[in-house]
Amino acid sequence: MLQQWDEQVFLFLNGLGTDVLDSPMRLISGKLTWIPLYGVIAWLFFKYLPTPKAVVIVALCVVGVLLTDQGSYWLLKETVKRLRPCQIDDLRAQMRFVADYCGLYGFVSSHAANTFGFAVLAGGILRAHLKWLPTALLIWATIVSYSRIYLGVHYPLDILGGALFGSIIGKFLLRYAKTKILGNLA
Repeated sequence: MLQQWDEQVFLFLNGLGTDVLDSPMRLISGKLTWIPLYGVIAWLFFKYLPTPKAVVIVALCVVGVLLTDQGSYWLLKETVKRLRPCQIDDLRAQMRFVADYCGLYGFVSSHAANTFGFAVLAGGILRAHLKWLPTALLIWATIVSYSRIYLGVHYPLDILGGALFGSIIGKFLLRYAKTKILGNLA
């Protein structure tokens, strides 16, 4: 029942694609595309925090991405072993597959875990200085995550699971940062 719902929602969301959006969605989904954004966020840490704390926060963000990325792969994808929609012949015949590749397992989406974890952590740290930033980062994470459905490599529940996994790790690291690193700056 849940699998059928996931497939139906996937086919609907994936079917919203157009040839005009295919290249931009590939770009949005690209791992290297967002390096400038990470650089801007690091610059903001140095702008609003004392340098020693900013260095530690940047390192904590790197740790966060490593935890969400490797955790989503080794703890979830390799345990659950749910095939991606692009690996299912019946579905592949009905969907738009525009990704450059199709990995094997998809639950949970590492893209969703990484972006939501980063958004929660970085947005929470900078919230006091830039009230709009947490919302902007969550919108960014949502768009990146949707691109994975658009390209045909993840079901919606892969995305929701990744977003939840990443958000939990981001929230845990944010709490750690506020209590152990930032102190009265939080």
